[in-house]
Amino acid sequence: MFEILVYPGVAFIIIASMLYSGILRKLAARMQNRKGPPVWQPFWDFIKLLSKDTIQPEQARPGYNVWPTLGFVSVLVAALAIPIGGMAALSIPGDLIIVVYFLSFGSMCLYMAGLSSANPFGVIGAMRGITQMVGYEFPFLASLITVAVARGTLSLWNINFFQVNYGFLAFLYPFAFIAFFIAIVAKAEIPPFHTPTAHQEIVSGYYTEYSGTNLAMIELTHYIKLFALLALGVAVFFGGSATIWGFLAKTLVLLFVVVVFRVVLARLRIDQAFRLTWFFGIVALVDLVRVLL
Repeated sequence: MFEILVYPGVAFIIIASMLYSGILRKLAARMQNRKGPPVWQPFWDFIKLLSKDTIQPEQARPGYNVWPTLGFVSVLVAALAIPIGGMAALSIPGDLIIVVYFLSFGSMCLYMAGLSSANPFGVIGAMRGITQMVGYEFPFLASLITVAVARGTLSLWNINFFQVNYGFLAFLYPFAFIAFFIAIVAKAEIPPFHTPTAHQEIVSGYYTEYSGTNLAMIELTHYIKLFALLALGVAVFFGGSATIWGFLAKTLVLLFVVVVFRVVLARLRIDQAFRLTWFFGIVALVDLVRVLL
């Protein structure tokens, strides 16, 4: 019970996810020659949102208040199944499938939230998100299947500790790793893949109408999803982890590269994002074919 609720469970994941989001914002600001918010800003934002009124628009459809919480629970379950510092709160046979499913379902819940708001900006953002999802799931799955076939297992635990003992799988399957990294940037909606929430065009996209506790759940879902994707990257490609310090070091390295993408690259149009993610999906197939042969 301690592992599920505290470490490496719910409490650790939520706190670490907010902290990583704060580090991302702080690093991005420094790279842009700004001071930026403190790293604990996501904590204050979350607490503030919980204290605000939750307003439901008149045109909202059934599910408006359900989808944000369902998305949060989904990505949290995915994060609980990923090894963190050599431990996983939920150790389930075939946990790679569980993680892929709940990460994808969590994203779909957020887009359904946008559709249920019946706001024009929310609907456009949701449709963009679903379109982008069709694009990035291909390289995401192709890269993970490559590793699963190569190691002959769907256990993240086994893949993680194979790397601890024998080294980075990213070096053995570089094309799959590159495709995986592009996919997690798109999956986390980090620039240049923030088309579903393009503030310059559609306000806040699929969560334009949301406020209060619902908005807090959406923001927390984003935080946890990014943290879970970084943790998955370490477990599957980036050397695995047997200690919490090794896990933190490797996830922070991946986070730094994500921040570089966020700062350097401009937003893609939805058609450009779709074509780019499918291109890297095809790139990942190079390693998959090599493994199969």
